[in-house]
Amino acid sequence: MKFFFLTILIILPLPESPGQAHGGSSIVAIDTVRMVFVGDVMGHSVQTNGAWRDGGDSCYNYMPAFQWIKDYIASADIAVANLEVTLAGEPYTGYPRFSSPLSLATALKNTGFDVLTTANNHTLDRGKTGLERTIDILDSIGMPHTGSFKDMAARDTSCPLIIRKNNFIIALLNYTYGTNGLAAEQPNVVNYIDTVQIAADMATAQNMDADYIITCIHWGDEYSTAENTVQHRLAAFLASHGSNLVVGTHPHVVQPVARIAVNAGDTVAVAYSLGNFVSNQRERYRNGGIAMEVTLTKTGHATNVLSLNYEPLWVLRHNTPAGYVFRIIPVNDFIARPERYPQVNGNDKNSIMQFYTDTKTITGM
Repeated sequence: MKFFFLTILIILPLPESPGQAHGGSSIVAIDTVRMVFVGDVMGHSVQTNGAWRDGGDSCYNYMPAFQWIKDYIASADIAVANLEVTLAGEPYTGYPRFSSPLSLATALKNTGFDVLTTANNHTLDRGKTGLERTIDILDSIGMPHTGSFKDMAARDTSCPLIIRKNNFIIALLNYTYGTNGLAAEQPNVVNYIDTVQIAADMATAQNMDADYIITCIHWGDEYSTAENTVQHRLAAFLASHGSNLVVGTHPHVVQPVARIAVNAGDTVAVAYSLGNFVSNQRERYRNGGIAMEVTLTKTGHATNVLSLNYEPLWVLRHNTPAGYVFRIIPVNDFIARPERYPQVNGNDKNSIMQFYTDTKTITGM
C-alpha cells in the first residue's frame, strides 16, 4: 500500500550520490533509521466486542482493525505506540478501568510495533496484578516496553530503554502526569513526571552514548486541541536537558507540533499530542490521531534529522449486522484511493475530511 506524507522539516540534505562525500571520491558511510510514533491504544468495551466479532465469535481478533495500516507500520525501523490499557485478564472491561485481551498486544506486535509505552493514567487500573500481568504478557511475546516496572531493580536495568537499530543507539523514556489517583503498590514503579528524576534519566542516557533521546510523555488537558502552559514549560525543560524529540499523549485529540530552540540554533521537535490511535471515541477531533514519522541519518558520530512527517489516521467504526467493528484508515491514502475503503459511507467520508482539515489547522502543517 502506498502512503503519502506531508514533510514539515528537512535539515540535512543527502549527498549527491549515496554514500559519497561532495567533491571527492572517498566513501562516507551514512546510516538511516525511520521511526513512527502513534497515540493512544484504547480498549473500550465496544472495541473488545468488535474484536470478538472479527474473531468469528470464537476468539478476540484485533488484526482486522490494523489491516489498512499494517504495511506502513511494519515498514518502519522502529514503531512505538502508547498502550493505554492493562492486560489484566478477565473480566475484560473498558472505561474507566481498562483490561483488554492479550490478543490486542499480539496484534500490535504482528502489525509491526516494536515498543509499547506503559506509563499513563490507566497503568494502575487493575492495581498491582494488572501492572505485573501486563509486563509479563509483553515480555512473553517479546515486546519491549517502558514506563512501568515490577520493581526498582527492573527500572534500574531497563530505564532508559535502549534500542539499537541500523547502527543507532536510541534512548526512549516514558512518563505520566498521574494514574487517576491510584498509587502503585510496593515494589511496583511507575514513571511519573518528576523533573529531578527525568534529569537524572537524561544524564544516564547521555552516559550510555545515545545518539538520540526520545521522551514519550503523558500530559495535557483531555480534549483540548491546544497545549497548556505546563506542557510548554515541561517541553522546554526536556529540550534543555537533552531530549531530542518529545512525543505527547493523553488529550485524545491532536495538538500542535512545534519546535523549541536549543543550543547553537538547533531545534527539538515537540508533538504535544498524537491523539487516539484506536478508540471508540467518536466526537469531532477525538475520532483519530496522527502517526509521527521521524527519519534520522548518522555519519560517523553525527546524528541529524533528515525529515519529520505525519500521517493522519482516522478510526472507522463500521456497523455490521452483528454489531460494530473497527478499522484504522490512513487518511491521505483514502483521499487518493477511496475505492480501497468500501466500508466508508457518506457520513464517514464527511467526518474523515473534517478530521483531515482540523488536523492540518491544529498542527500548523
